[in-house]
Amino acid sequence: MEFDVEKTVAYWLDGAEYDMSVADAMYQTKKFPYALFMGHLASEKLLKAIIVKKTNEHAPITHSLPFLAEKSTLSIPESIFIRIREFMEFHFEARYPKTEKAFYAKCTQEYTKTKLDEIKEVFQWLKNQL
Repeated sequence: MEFDVEKTVAYWLDGAEYDMSVADAMYQTKKFPYALFMGHLASEKLLKAIIVKKTNEHAPITHSLPFLAEKSTLSIPESIFIRIREFMEFHFEARYPKTEKAFYAKCTQEYTKTKLDEIKEVFQWLKNQL
């Protein structure tokens, strides 16, 4: 069976857009840590779409946004790359119980709104590269 690049890109892009809508829904229902987690997941899937499109190969199996950003072959501005690294907190902190309570306390509505807006800015920049 032949690898269908277009279909695989569409799969990752559809997943990314869906997860960004879930991030918005989580924010609206005040599930702030999960809003940020879903924003991370949306970014991850978008980076995977870019990798598939640029390399014509399957995306690596990883949750590391910096690693995926490097594999994307994009020329990413430092300001965007710094945010991508910062978004890793939302993947690990939201999932692992030892630090969960501190992270949950950090996720106020204001903090989450600011960080979700940053995720959306990076998401849009990445999408424009696709």
